[in-house]
Order: sequence, then C-alpha cells, then structure tokens
Amino acid sequence: MATVSVVIVSWNAAGPLASCLGRLPAEADEVIVVDNASTDGSADLVAHSFPWVRLLRQTTNLGFAGGVNAGAAAAHGDHLLLLNSDAEADAGAIRRLGRFLDERPDAGAVAGRLVNADGSAQRGWNVRRLPTVAGLAAELLLIDRLWPGNPWRRHRLALDLDEGAPTEVEQPAAACLMVRRSAFERVGGFDERFFPAWFEDVDFCRRFRAAGEHIWFLPDARFRHRGGVARDRLGRAAFAVAWHGNLVRYVDLHHGALARLAIRGATVVGLGLRVAACLASGDRDGARAYRGAMAGTLSSWRTRGVRRREANRSG
Repeated sequence: MATVSVVIVSWNAAGPLASCLGRLPAEADEVIVVDNASTDGSADLVAHSFPWVRLLRQTTNLGFAGGVNAGAAAAHGDHLLLLNSDAEADAGAIRRLGRFLDERPDAGAVAGRLVNADGSAQRGWNVRRLPTVAGLAAELLLIDRLWPGNPWRRHRLALDLDEGAPTEVEQPAAACLMVRRSAFERVGGFDERFFPAWFEDVDFCRRFRAAGEHIWFLPDARFRHRGGVARDRLGRAAFAVAWHGNLVRYVDLHHGALARLAIRGATVVGLGLRVAACLASGDRDGARAYRGAMAGTLSSWRTRGVRRREANRSG
C-alpha cells in the first residue's frame, strides 16, 4: 500500500487543531502541521502535546495555498491528504481514501464525505461543480438568496448529484482531499496568489482536471467538519475583501475579457446591494464590512490595471 502524509495548515486554530490531532487515527504514515505564524499558541500546543507530528513553524502567514505547498514539499508520502484543522477523521476513513487511490490508477485525487457534528452531510459544500460565470453572477447579485432553487445554484452546488456511491466529481472542498503526490507536483501545487484563502481549491481542481486528472468522491470515508474557523478568525470585513478579491482573480485566470468585465460589474453591484441590505436591517458592522470589501476590490483592480499598463509599455 502507498504511504500517506496528512498535511494540515493551521492559523490561530488551537482548539479545533487539538481536536483534529487528538482524534486522528493512526492510519497515516506521517502527519505534518504547517503553522502560519499563529499568535494563539497553536505551534507550542502541537510541539508539547503531539510530539509525533512534524511541525513546520512559519514566521509569516503563507495563506492556505502557501501552507499546503510548504507541507507538500516537506512530505514523504506517496499520497497527500489535505485536511483542515477543523476536520476530524472517523476510524478507517484515511485508509479508505488511500486504498481507493491504490486501486484506481486513473484517479488523481479523492475526497471524503464531510459531515456535521450530528452526522448530517454538508451537501452543497462538500462537493461542487466548477463555477460558471452565470452561477457566480447569481451568487454575487443575491439571486441565490431570493431564488434558492435557481438552476445556476443547483448546478454549482451539485444538488442533483447522487452522493450515495463513489462518483467522479469536479470540485470537492480542500478541507478533505487526498491527492496523488505525483499528480500534485505535475500541476504545480496550489496557486499562492489566492491569499489568504478561498478559491485556491477551485483553481486547483480546474487545473488538475485540465491536466487530464480525475477527481472522485468516496462517501463512506467520513470526516466531521466544523467549518468557518478561518473565516471567523479573520473577521467579517477581511473575509469579504479576500473572498470577493479571489473570486475576481479566479475569473481573471480562467475566463475571457467579457466574463472579467461582467463579474467586476456584478461584484460592485452585489456589494452595494449587501451594504443597502445591512443598513436596512440595522447591521452597521456588516455595512462597514461590505463597504470595505468594495473599496479594497476597486483598489486592487486599479493596481492591477496600472501594473498591466506598465508591463505593456515595458514590453
């Protein structure tokens, strides 16, 4: 059987990380924690309470993508299990994922089933399809909230997918994703421009599939997933800036000029709608967060535009 290295990227998540490591079954050949310059004692907790873990202390926050790449570079396993610090593996789950890749040489990666504390499936988040421009616009413009059953949302969240049996999928969450090491290296790992997080896994799965690799979902490999830890630690305003900025970056990388223009417009309009909705409900903190996201998004676009013009002149 091939060897498995578990790679966990952690940033100020001492409590969830301790639970993750404490319940991590002895099914991995190696466990690596990449601590992204945490200030809550996470690294010391790992060093003192879990001496069997390889701890990579970072002096600066590399982001999720940078942390994954650092952990993968240090790992020795044939397969890499990317596992969030707020996910806990059920007994046998890691072994099932590893056995699946061993038995399916055509599979480059396989995801486990993410479940809530009560055992219910995290449907619509665990496994998705690669986003379309129409689907992203529907989310940005609050159409998903006003019309939850719209076809773009159902397609993106793969709500029509049969999750009762192993099936090939497009974009599982990187909260629990086992990747064949050779395939991970062939596509160049994660793109560290998606900082600090969000959409780096979408970008990776798109490039992974474009390289001819296949991604599968294995429902009987269960992982209990809390979710939202990084978002809560980052704060509402910083999360809004990062999420919207990385969404636009994803579209810039993978779609044409018309799509880029459309998503930029939808981002500004959507943020404006969110500001108005927050003000109408008395949520001043939310209004400030979305105004900040709008300012940050517009500023980043201006900066990219200047850099692009300078590059064209120098070329």
